Amino acid sequence: MDKRIFFISLIFLISFALFIFGTEAFRFIVFGDNRPYNNEEPQPAVFRQIVQNVEWIHPSFVIDTGDLVHGYDANGEQTWRQYIGFLNVTKIFDMPFYTTIGNHDVAGENGQTDYELLLHRPLYYSFNYDTSHFIVLDTNVNSPNGDFTQAQYDWLVKDLESATSVDNIFIFMHKPLHEYGDPTDTAWTDTIMARKVEELFNSYNQKYHNIKIVFEGHEHLYWKADFDGITYIITGGAGAPLYQAPQDGGFYHFVLVTVYGKQVYTQVLLPGYFDVKYYPLNTGAFNNVTAIITNHLPTIYDGLLIKGLQFVMPDSSSYTVSGNIPSRIWKTVKNDNGTITVYVEAKLELGSYSQMTQNVVTVSVAK
Repeated sequence: MDKRIFFISLIFLISFALFIFGTEAFRFIVFGDNRPYNNEEPQPAVFRQIVQNVEWIHPSFVIDTGDLVHGYDANGEQTWRQYIGFLNVTKIFDMPFYTTIGNHDVAGENGQTDYELLLHRPLYYSFNYDTSHFIVLDTNVNSPNGDFTQAQYDWLVKDLESATSVDNIFIFMHKPLHEYGDPTDTAWTDTIMARKVEELFNSYNQKYHNIKIVFEGHEHLYWKADFDGITYIITGGAGAPLYQAPQDGGFYHFVLVTVYGKQVYTQVLLPGYFDVKYYPLNTGAFNNVTAIITNHLPTIYDGLLIKGLQFVMPDSSSYTVSGNIPSRIWKTVKNDNGTITVYVEAKLELGSYSQMTQNVVTVSVAK
């Protein structure tokens, strides 16, 4: 068996939560370091796979931990073009998409300006979803090797103080507080501030116990560890050149997080191991459209709930859904050309661990 698949299978068996319709509060997906190898190459093909897989899964929202573009040594035209290329890939997301700024993102000429203008995100911010709070930090501060300013620290203190009653807090930053190779070291330029921020997290959590996971990037691998009751996850495998061997976390991936009240589960997923094809053409011209979902790696994707099946159908008062896996219509959207997009939620079928499985879902105009 491929070492990468074996490694992920072990993680999956540990962290897998069985998805049953109607029982989960919400899900979100995290990935990071999708940037190209240089200033001339487009967004990596594996990142395009991740984006398509995420859209098929269709979580409540998506968060990128940074290094969206290459940036370094880029002139103003190259920086702008790289951000446009990134947006052209991610524009298929039919859900909110949040970003974290990375050192590559501010390295090019006008990098910070383009980031704020095109992505419509401040350098650090927070938001609430359901009964959870999300904090996105800037570990670059206006330059690739900048410090974490006192102003941002003061904002962070106040923001945490406003979230003492939420069920969960999730924190996102690009440069990790703990290096993969040496957890006693940090990737932050300002090591004093790094320790100060970590001490803030620890002292806060000793009192309120609701900081669940700190998501980080910068290192092109997957790594997970617990420090003082807080889980730290480095997810830097969305397309940039990998740093380590597969068994040491060097594989392309994204992380699915499922939240049930105060219970949080993570699942590491591999890009390109399931795909969806529609027959006949999914254009709105046919009364019956079938989606064939091919599961190339049942050990990882069995039982996965996907909500992003989109069937473009003729306008009708009602539709039916059928197939060989549990599925249901969860919303319909009228398109400008008079067709209707029917969104279907389905759970991938439990199948053989040694064979590829195919799941079939058909949407029909009701008679």
